[in-house]
Amino acid sequence: MARYAFIWELGGAYGHLGRMIPVARDLQQRGHEVVFIIRELVEAERLLGPHGFKWYQAPLWIGRVMNLPDPLNHAELLMAFGFLDPPALLSICRAWRNLLGALQVDALLFDYSPTAVVASRGLGLPQINLANGFQVPPFARPLPPLRWWQKAPPPARMLDSEQQVVHVTNQVLYELGAPPIESVLDILSGSADVFATLPELDHYPNRVGGDFVGPIYALGRGEAVHWPAKGALKVFAYLKPDYGGLDALLTVLSQLDASVLVHIPGVSKRTIEKFSSDHLQISRQPLDIEQVRRSCDVAVLHSGLSTVAALLLAGKPLLLFPQQLEQTMFARGVEALGAAVAIPEAASGQFPRLVKRALADVSLKTRAQAFADKYRDYDQADAIRAVADRCEAMLGKVSAAEP
Repeated sequence: MARYAFIWELGGAYGHLGRMIPVARDLQQRGHEVVFIIRELVEAERLLGPHGFKWYQAPLWIGRVMNLPDPLNHAELLMAFGFLDPPALLSICRAWRNLLGALQVDALLFDYSPTAVVASRGLGLPQINLANGFQVPPFARPLPPLRWWQKAPPPARMLDSEQQVVHVTNQVLYELGAPPIESVLDILSGSADVFATLPELDHYPNRVGGDFVGPIYALGRGEAVHWPAKGALKVFAYLKPDYGGLDALLTVLSQLDASVLVHIPGVSKRTIEKFSSDHLQISRQPLDIEQVRRSCDVAVLHSGLSTVAALLLAGKPLLLFPQQLEQTMFARGVEALGAAVAIPEAASGQFPRLVKRALADVSLKTRAQAFADKYRDYDQADAIRAVADRCEAMLGKVSAAEP
């Protein structure tokens, strides 16, 4: 049987582990071993420990790159993570190689891990890239702009940025004795891409082709759902404690004539005491997503793909409050489906009016139900099995990057 390393380097929240853990459990049941090399260890004991997985801290870029402009495409995003600094990038890549060598793994599964992809180049380890639409943009020269809904930015700058990132990466690969890359996509992927999403939920709306297996959102754990008794409308919210509009949004939710359940990981005791009532409860612990999506009437989210997909597949309309660029890209796409309303943080002063107007829009429920009806036969167990099958299938095949 094989030993797989499941690797997560960039991004946050439950989405990355939420995709990887079900696949790892499937492989575990087939007799394989899976070790995790991950960005954040805070939730590892609770999420990985019960399944008997071992985990390790991912080698990470912890420096700061000053005075970078707002990124136009993914090449400029990589610049903030060491892809402008050859010696630093080389150091991190060597750490990755040392760790992979010490663990003696047979194959790799990446989830948004560009430095690890570069470090593994030329090692001959079979690998697969488990992604959402954001992590691997469609092929183009230059790469598509991140803010696809705005006027197209100057292509000369984007091409220059890509050339810089490719040049730095190839300097590192030369030192590692590994084959050079041709494009930024060789950093973001480097192997077969499996998209754990649906075409309608792609961050880039005009992608042609792609191996879409469907969203994977069940961590397999979560507290039982007990709705506050007061309020007929059931509103579920999953928010972050560092969201700038948190107090303003909780104030609006507390004033609704509704039964409201809010999950805020790491939220302060002050916030819980301030907003809890007989019709609004706040939990630091994640709730059972299956119970939530079956029992709620509407969801208030930051636009993480996994949770959005889970709720949409249950036909639930969404109010989306994106925190960063990836979430803004995704929220705009979901809003275009007609099943959600996206509200920017900058509009916090208008939250009362915008939330109430969205809740009164019956078309959101109609469109969300239409989406659920289209995918009524979707079963994430099929997606999990499909990814695990691909993991087994790549054994015995060397990486395309092997010299």
